[in-house]
Amino acid sequence: MPFSSSDNIRRYHSTSQMSKFDSDASSLDETLANLTLILKQKQQTLEEREHEINRKAAALESAKSQLFGDKSPSDVLHLNVGGTCIAVLRRTLTSVEGSMLASRFSGRWDDSLERDKNGNLFIDQPINLFEPMINYLRAKANETPLGPPVKSPHLKEYEARMDFYRMVEFYGMSLGIYPCNIELYRGDVGCADISDYPDCSVTARDWSTFTLQTQGHEREIISFEVVLGNVERMQIGWINES
Repeated sequence: MPFSSSDNIRRYHSTSQMSKFDSDASSLDETLANLTLILKQKQQTLEEREHEINRKAAALESAKSQLFGDKSPSDVLHLNVGGTCIAVLRRTLTSVEGSMLASRFSGRWDDSLERDKNGNLFIDQPINLFEPMINYLRAKANETPLGPPVKSPHLKEYEARMDFYRMVEFYGMSLGIYPCNIELYRGDVGCADISDYPDCSVTARDWSTFTLQTQGHEREIISFEVVLGNVERMQIGWINES
């Protein structure tokens, strides 16, 4: 059959386009196959990580069980405080995380703690000092946004107050009994994220000024410690309110 040169060109273009289409289709199939392989590998990695997390969680629970046995935050502990017997929930005594009091009554050391002849855990402190601290922790556990704020204990007699300060410091409870919070002093409230006690941290996205304020007490702040992260133009000092 006779055909013109233009027919030749059209056939050539058609053959070229089909070859390009086949090449693109093959490349797409290869890409899809690679993506499927990558997804399978990622899924396998995630499953392995989940398995490792579950294994570590199980190991942690096992370790806690070995350390604390059947100890629970709802345990009622019977204490002999300087000769006066009181009953306190374990979670009350351990409510200030990181304190020596919380560590002592966590349940880990129950077998090694001093006891009186009746088996009560013995606290070698005057009841008139220890009880105000416990009552404060009880009140904090009941605190709600709608209720009046809980105030820190304030002993009227100077010597008793100094003894109370020493006992609170001995148990590592100072920031728990006399808390301080960070407050925005100057700047845009929408540009700052503030975490209260026990974190006491701040993240600011614009130039701002923050102050450390007492909460529920009037004890004077005489020193503080600042841990810096990623900070620009940082200034630290004391504000002269006058």
